[in-house]
Amino acid sequence: MKRRSSLPFFAVPLLALLLLALPASAQQIETYASVDSVTVGDRFELTLVLGHDGSGEAIFPHDLLPDSLQSAAIFTLGDFEILRMVSRGGRDFDLGGRIDSVVYEATTFALDTARVAGIPVGLVAQGDTLVGAAPAFFLQIGSLVPEDAEDIKDLADLAEFDRAWWPWVVGILALLAVAYGLWWWRRKNGMAEEIDIPEPEPQIPPYQQALERLVHLQTIDLSDSENIKPFYIELTDILRTYVGRRAHVPALESTTRELLNRLKGSSRGAILPNEVVLEIDDVLTHADLVKFADLKPILEQTRAMVAETRDAIEGTESIYKEDDARLAREAREAREALVYAPPGENEDEELEDVVENVEREI
Repeated sequence: MKRRSSLPFFAVPLLALLLLALPASAQQIETYASVDSVTVGDRFELTLVLGHDGSGEAIFPHDLLPDSLQSAAIFTLGDFEILRMVSRGGRDFDLGGRIDSVVYEATTFALDTARVAGIPVGLVAQGDTLVGAAPAFFLQIGSLVPEDAEDIKDLADLAEFDRAWWPWVVGILALLAVAYGLWWWRRKNGMAEEIDIPEPEPQIPPYQQALERLVHLQTIDLSDSENIKPFYIELTDILRTYVGRRAHVPALESTTRELLNRLKGSSRGAILPNEVVLEIDDVLTHADLVKFADLKPILEQTRAMVAETRDAIEGTESIYKEDDARLAREAREAREALVYAPPGENEDEELEDVVENVEREI
């Protein structure tokens, strides 16, 4: 199979002309494959090329995966399965503009034709992430059946073998004898088998769990550049896990913008102040730039992120503690009304519903 780990020879001058002709904010996205056709299961190289004005950082599909899928070895793009990233690079032009590219090793199990409607490619510039899509891409799938193959033949008759029943009879009798022996022994000794059911371990409160993880995070050696990205991955996981448990929202499966919108309309009822939401936004946005856009933060800024994350967690915790106290007070008042208030038509049932709803929120 022919393989290609760099841009096609005609792609560089073509995209260079496009960069000169387009306005500063324009982008050109192209997709290339190392072969014209493959058979099912064959591996080939899929190349994505992003031409832009050079004012931002390119983001390719593997950079756009959510936190919960960062460790996944395989992801899909339409009918293509991406097995790994082969290489990534880019080049600047003297007259302005830049071309960034990534090469994936891919395979497909589609029949006749493999297709992807549009591959997402992004550009991070001045704190904003712009995401576009490459044009639809097709790859012909070759047949596994040789051209000179004969017509499909009928199935052959099943071979018949002599069946021996006596091993089954002996086995069943042996099982019955063992079962009877166990029953007789237990009845004679009057002993019932005791099954120990382990008690579930108490769940650590989200606030305590987050602080303990932050203390452990500070032990990471940040002087080693290889530890920077794992540091930010763990930092965002700590903050997202805490917020998800405390506000009852799917924080790990949400993008940063989706999470902030859910916090503003949380089913928990408590509304976070704008300054707390902005602290959470600052931490997650900064971490996203490091993880997805290869931002190189300074050492002091990285260390300060722990304190900023702790401030966001403590600010959130104070709001929800006040909400917990309010819910407990409402539950107590509802119980007192249920006990001491004079009964009326349907009032008992309504008060019981109030108590149940309040206690469920707590």
